[in-house]
Amino acid sequence: MSQPPPPLPPALAKLLYDGYQHQLRGQYEDAARAYRKILKTAPDHADVIQLLGICRARQGRELEAIELYRKALTRRPDDAKLHYNLALAYGALKREAEEVAAMGEAFARDPSLPLAANVLFPARRGTCDWRGHDRLLENLRLGAIGQSAPSIPFLTLYLDDPAMHLAGARRWVEAEKQPARPLVFDHAARRAATGPIRVAYVSADFRIHPTTHLIAGLLERHDRSRFEITAVSIGPDDGSPERARVKGAVDRFIDVEKASTEDIARQIAGLGIDIAVDLMGHTQGERMALFAHRPAPVQVGFLGYPGTSGASFFDYVIGDPVVLPFSDAPFYSEKIVQLPHCYQPNDPDLPVAEPPGRAACGLPEDAFVFVSFNAAWKLDPDTFSSFARILAAVPGSVLWLLEGRAGTDDNLRREAARRGLDPSRLVFAPRVPLKEHLARIGHADIFLDTFPYTAHTTASDALRRGVPIVTRTGRSFASRVADSLMRQVGVGDLATLTPEAFEALAIALARDPAALAEVRARLQAGLPASPLFAVDLYARHIESAYETMATRMRAGAPPEAFAVAAL
Repeated sequence: MSQPPPPLPPALAKLLYDGYQHQLRGQYEDAARAYRKILKTAPDHADVIQLLGICRARQGRELEAIELYRKALTRRPDDAKLHYNLALAYGALKREAEEVAAMGEAFARDPSLPLAANVLFPARRGTCDWRGHDRLLENLRLGAIGQSAPSIPFLTLYLDDPAMHLAGARRWVEAEKQPARPLVFDHAARRAATGPIRVAYVSADFRIHPTTHLIAGLLERHDRSRFEITAVSIGPDDGSPERARVKGAVDRFIDVEKASTEDIARQIAGLGIDIAVDLMGHTQGERMALFAHRPAPVQVGFLGYPGTSGASFFDYVIGDPVVLPFSDAPFYSEKIVQLPHCYQPNDPDLPVAEPPGRAACGLPEDAFVFVSFNAAWKLDPDTFSSFARILAAVPGSVLWLLEGRAGTDDNLRREAARRGLDPSRLVFAPRVPLKEHLARIGHADIFLDTFPYTAHTTASDALRRGVPIVTRTGRSFASRVADSLMRQVGVGDLATLTPEAFEALAIALARDPAALAEVRARLQAGLPASPLFAVDLYARHIESAYETMATRMRAGAPPEAFAVAAL
């Protein structure tokens, strides 16, 4: 154990007190001057070195702060707060690997440190490294409810608690998304306007991304006699055909990736947009703060984030009766809008490559194939334990998973072995273009879903290829998406409510070829007439929602929850 530094003599102790008072008042250079004077006499005093590092970090001089923290750690290597401050400095410089490593050292010494979960949970969860998982999850909960530093809202979706989601999102928006001086825009002209409704879709994901995979067909099918469609790209240009398709599908495409939040808001307002649709929510690459400036008279959350924004500057959130019943209104800062079938748009015309053989996919010819092509970050220890028990009950079965980031596959093999499952029964599929991915899915017998963040785009991919899904549904939007999708193709009875029921259903279907064949036949029969892939019908429904929003806005009426009638 490292020892605390010896007490300072009275004169230096007084200087330390004065320096710390300057620091508390934000007078960082005055504080730093006092700390440097102390270090001339006591150069190894770890506390003073750390305080000087904190001042430099607050001044935006993170490189100096890092060197000071490292120096202090040579004197006090077990100091959790030193590791923690070092992690924050690395984070400010976007040095993610070093940030995560330093935060891991801090968390190992003090699991209660604020912000540790915001850094460590996504890093570890993304590679199925479940060290400290339950404690990190509890820290996220504490941050959401106000007993620690605010938690990143997206991470709270791993807890099936919509009341907590709202509390956490509100805290985060208040701390991170409210501008000090909001811009003011006059929307009187749009309230008095007639003619086509101007809709702007705002996203960082107009590229190779599930959001574009879902929405491109909708953009192409909007009725241009009634709507003028703009795509506002706040993310990178990957030069892909997917991005080009979005550009060709809209009336106007503006690339504002490099623009400031204020400038983006000004551009949207300058276009006279009636309804600004945020496709991001609290996901990576979001620019939610631009909506705090109110660049459009109606602002809507849609598709990209399965939960509430927690923001007062969004008027509506779009869902359906399964994912977003009106009884969930207390958990949403927005007014609920229900589309009549499923909230998720799907393109019926996605190309599918020639299916590869089983051997080409690394699958045994005679194995029963359970698949879970969800991203690794959706998988948690409890769900993986369920998967292991299912495989144990179905001899000769394999679990087909997507290859993850470096370390993910090895972590899952180790977790399988810990649960008594032969790691060779895990088969990892490489990342391939979408049309090749869709082609291979058909080799799966049953899709095993994750919980509480269920399959979304991945679920519609499986269903369109005739693969039945066994899911578990809960209290939150994210936990109900697969259920909503499955109901549209006649297999809603495969949604369960408990881990035990989830496992029992998957095992029963795998052991009963006739029962599984009946389910697969029912799914195939339900696909042709399903509203899930009827994107023209979907376009008319969401346009009806936009018309109701615009009518209320032009009449001066406040936002209200409503359901769109099925056509």
